Amino acid sequence: MAFQKIGILSIGEMGYHWARLLKEHGVEVMTSSRGRSEVTQKRAENAGVRSVSLSRLVSEADLIVSIVVPSAARKIASQVGKALSKVGRKNCLYLDANAISPMTADAIGQVLCQAQASFVDGCIIGSAARLANAVVYVSGPRADELRALQDSGLSVQVLGPATGQASAFKIVYAGLTKGLQGLLTELLLGARKFDLLREIMRRYEESFPGLVSKVASGISSLPVHAGRRAEEMRELRQTFRHHGLKAVIAPATQKMLEQIAALDCGKPSETGGREGDLLETLELFFQSGLLQERD
Repeated sequence: MAFQKIGILSIGEMGYHWARLLKEHGVEVMTSSRGRSEVTQKRAENAGVRSVSLSRLVSEADLIVSIVVPSAARKIASQVGKALSKVGRKNCLYLDANAISPMTADAIGQVLCQAQASFVDGCIIGSAARLANAVVYVSGPRADELRALQDSGLSVQVLGPATGQASAFKIVYAGLTKGLQGLLTELLLGARKFDLLREIMRRYEESFPGLVSKVASGISSLPVHAGRRAEEMRELRQTFRHHGLKAVIAPATQKMLEQIAALDCGKPSETGGREGDLLETLELFFQSGLLQERD
């Protein structure tokens, strides 16, 4: 049975496009924007999302979806759990669709279990702007119920009945996409320094057809999203450590993304859009001194 009312926390770039797609399929979308930035509130307004109190959201929503930065995932779940306990609602379906470690997913599941809510571990693989082509991977005892999102234009795949499967899937996948973004940013900035940027891009295309174009949009979004993606690499590193593995590439990617985030050269969009192309973004990084040795 299709979901009629869905609460999204919060309306960032991905949340914005989720809201737009859901509304196109007749779903009522709610959010709680109290305390959120002016940009986030404006984004919710532009997406046609109804802003309500958190108590009302947890009382009315058929499904609550958390789409936030990894470091905020546990806090959001705790706030929802407290609100659910306050209104006395039980068995509320909660989907965490963030790039978090399986350990964080387990902790969130425990928080929601205490509030007698049902936790579904999830992740989104694909671009926010092309959400109809993305896939929502889910796992957990009630994961099969998320197949109902397919009636609202989303593709859903169930990985299994265990919490942690979807979160592990996401961060391992994120290691590839963010690793390629970090590596190509570093190499292309070097080519820019040597005045060989277009030549090396042409050679990359000849050797690895389509690679640069596939990674380009991710690099172009780094001025806004580098900080969040650095958190994803931290979650990946911690997951490996938890299971007795020592990550090498993930920490290096995390450091690169943190350096980009420290440039503070991006401005969030009120409509969930992205500005600039690959060459413009690389030039922005170059002029901002990314990778430059400091005295």
